[in-house]
Amino acid sequence: MTLDPPFVLIDDARDGAETLLFSRPLDVIVCDGPQDVEATFERIDAALAVGRHVAGYLAYELGYALETRLAPLMPDGRDGPLTWLGVFDAPARLDRGAVRALMNEWAAEGHAVQGLAAALDRSDYLATIDVIRRHIRDGDVYQINYTFPLDFRLDGSPRALYARLRERQRAGHGAFLDTGAGRILSLSPELFVECRGGRIRTRPMKGTAPRAANPQRDAELARWLGADEKSRAENLMIVDLLRNDLGRVAEIGSVTAGDLFTVETYPTVHQMTSDVEARLRPGSGFADVTRALFPCGSVTGAPKVKAMEIIRALEARPRGVYTGAVGYAGPNGDMRFNVAIRTLDIRPDGRGRMDVGSGVVYDSDPAREWEECHIKARFLTEPPPPAFSLLETLKWTPEDGCADLDAHVRRMAASAHAFAFPFDAAAARRALHDAVATATGPMRVRLLCDGYGEVNAEAAPLTAIGRDGVLRYALSPEPVDPDSPFTYHKTTNRARWDGERARMAHATGCDEVLFLNPMGEVCEGSFTTVFVDRGDGVLLTPPVASGLLPGVLRQALIDGGRAIEAVVRPEDLVAGRLYLGNSVRGLMAGEPV
Repeated sequence: MTLDPPFVLIDDARDGAETLLFSRPLDVIVCDGPQDVEATFERIDAALAVGRHVAGYLAYELGYALETRLAPLMPDGRDGPLTWLGVFDAPARLDRGAVRALMNEWAAEGHAVQGLAAALDRSDYLATIDVIRRHIRDGDVYQINYTFPLDFRLDGSPRALYARLRERQRAGHGAFLDTGAGRILSLSPELFVECRGGRIRTRPMKGTAPRAANPQRDAELARWLGADEKSRAENLMIVDLLRNDLGRVAEIGSVTAGDLFTVETYPTVHQMTSDVEARLRPGSGFADVTRALFPCGSVTGAPKVKAMEIIRALEARPRGVYTGAVGYAGPNGDMRFNVAIRTLDIRPDGRGRMDVGSGVVYDSDPAREWEECHIKARFLTEPPPPAFSLLETLKWTPEDGCADLDAHVRRMAASAHAFAFPFDAAAARRALHDAVATATGPMRVRLLCDGYGEVNAEAAPLTAIGRDGVLRYALSPEPVDPDSPFTYHKTTNRARWDGERARMAHATGCDEVLFLNPMGEVCEGSFTTVFVDRGDGVLLTPPVASGLLPGVLRQALIDGGRAIEAVVRPEDLVAGRLYLGNSVRGLMAGEPV
């Protein structure tokens, strides 16, 4: 797809619900300084009034021009305008296939990020946090959102970098802007404001916890975040601030807060969010909403105006697009802008900037805040996983249909949640139904879901494996990686398992290969779960914490009381009766080669 700048891509990579492409602008509305703000809003409202759309960004520093008390603080030497908004006809709506093709095209252009470095060191950061805590102690503010930039150089294509980061971050409020003078790559998970059907909504995000590869540990971290008093207090402060801001453009008595302290899961972090919404006062337009809410309180602190004064004194460089907003507005009154966090600004010469920050309250641990900022920056520094799809393998017979269908769909849904893939359970069931529509005998059916939420299924006749119902196994010398999420979720990224089975089969003649973890505990086979019967009829199966895929058959046997979790060691494999199984094959006897 040929795209000449300027253009704006508004991109939902989380649910795949809406990807809009604004191209070939009829006009561009740029606000270069405070003296242009009124004229800028007039031009925006005029464009919307004649049926046009606007899309682009609002820089954080626009907020200084919207508040009389802050106007003298407008910094000089800004890298870009206060607003950049293209005026467009209706956008193109891209379906999942079109988005996939576009991202593949961009990714092929190639890129490399070089020399990423924070613009201040740890000691300076910790000292600044102490200054903020003194402001809070003295009653000046309750909270400050303190940020700092990281600089880097990009060799290659900003579009390729966006495609890679999109794969990694899967943000629900992403965007790519090419203004002709620079590129903005926004991988934001946070909604700033949405107006639709006469209602206005904002969804502030405060509170962060890292992800863990082990599903049990990951769930513990999510529960910890949901119950963390510091995170809840920070979140509630911003909710209260935004309730007040919304009141400026809402019908009296219509402002409500809901879904408080909801934990959302992203590929690298868990985030705490809450909802604040209201009925929009009739006649309130783009300028009214922007004046009332911008910038979002989640990126300033509370009270907002005083927090912005302190931020101006403490932060060495203007924020620019970072913590501003990126989005669009339509002629019917609809608008949607993100909070421009996890957002990169890349100049034509390859100079790049990414900022990070966190909300600081009096009892903040400065070292923990420093760590939180670097957790948020992981999405740029960590390589994305290889391209993969989620995978489930099911047994189908004419008599019984797909065995354990609900359990397989639930497991794929859980994996989709963990990797932030869109997933439609109904579409998955339809794909399975279609795959066996003409089958007459037992089938092995593979269900796949890719990162764009596309599901398909493929079926093949179910053939026998092993020898007389027995699987002969060998132990792999290569341990599983307990820190890899692919250890705990079934995906097409299976070279580690399938390749080792092929290698060991060639070397030993085995049918299956069993893996140990770095502590020498038995985990699983390449396509089976391990069960040991020590003679009492109860099957022992390794715990997920050892590092393994939580199999569907395994869970059914645990739920039915036939199996319990227990650490299994290599000597246990020959001390009792060994079974290797999965939901397609059931339990099969296992013996060493």
